[in-house]
Amino acid sequence: MSDVRSYSKSFITDFIEVYKSMPCLWQIKSKEYSDRNKKECSVSKTGRKIKGGYYFVVEADANRDLVTKKINSLRSFYRKEKKKVWDSVKSGAGTEDVYSPTLWYYDLFKFLDDQETPRQPVTNFEDSQVDTETLFDR
Repeated sequence: MSDVRSYSKSFITDFIEVYKSMPCLWQIKSKEYSDRNKKECSVSKTGRKIKGGYYFVVEADANRDLVTKKINSLRSFYRKEKKKVWDSVKSGAGTEDVYSPTLWYYDLFKFLDDQETPRQPVTNFEDSQVDTETLFDR
């Protein structure tokens, strides 16, 4: 996919809405997020939605890699703007001096705000405690 700036606002808005409608692609605390097959299927659906309708004119060759790059590009811009806001707040700036995001689709990505910290990995270590003293006595 070409540069994000070359797309219309309606295309980007619709793309973000399609992305938002598939939580297995962004909701890191859900079990579906770890399901590769589900994620692959959702990325394919997103690619088909981009190819379908008036999007076909924009990206006739939308495939998994291109869709993933577009998602990552949009999220990257969002994270950069969010970091500017956070750094501004953290610096102790007054309310009127806090950085105001200039990215027009910043508010469309607000659903990602609590998704930056991955869920805790699941282990069976606690269930099967090994007696280390007997393990090393052998």
